[in-house]
Amino acid sequence: MIARVLLAAGVAVPAFWIGSQLAGMALNPSFDIATQQPSELGCCDAHLPIIANIGFLATGACGVLGGVGLALGLRKLGGNIILAGLAGLGMMLFGIAMTMSGLFPLPNPLHYGFGLFPAGLLAPLFGAMALKNGGAARWIVLTAFVFSAIVVALMFGVGGIVTESNLGYFSRVVALIAFPAMAFLCWAVSSRLTAER
Repeated sequence: MIARVLLAAGVAVPAFWIGSQLAGMALNPSFDIATQQPSELGCCDAHLPIIANIGFLATGACGVLGGVGLALGLRKLGGNIILAGLAGLGMMLFGIAMTMSGLFPLPNPLHYGFGLFPAGLLAPLFGAMALKNGGAARWIVLTAFVFSAIVVALMFGVGGIVTESNLGYFSRVVALIAFPAMAFLCWAVSSRLTAER
């Protein structure tokens, strides 16, 4: 029961992030999503930066809770203890980093959460491997991991595609792939726990 409640928080990760970003952009019509990062809605000259920062906090809290639920749920389903632990840890570290983004808006150096964000990208990888008899859910999550890894590689200069004039787009693409992948993984584990009752 507790694992399913925690997993429900993980399912909410993209809703809080997307909702707060859309609200922040609506309040800041001159915000340029091509060149500006999502974090800039919570700082600087943004109108009502508290909206984005509360979104970061809620997303982070859901990430931490969902990560605990993911580790517990994968273990209850018979997943490998190390892979289940790594999947949960990855999501929890992502949640901690996101929470720090909300607590420490830019230009505070703590805003980036000690560089823990990429750990969230690994949660779907380890979670898919830990998902016993993974089926379609495993392949959906693995595909999302591969696509998010490709986008991150592009952001780090591979291919010379990403520039300052389009970095904002790519930051959002990573989030729009990775956050729903974490949520889907939490939902898949929760559904299997419900079916086993």
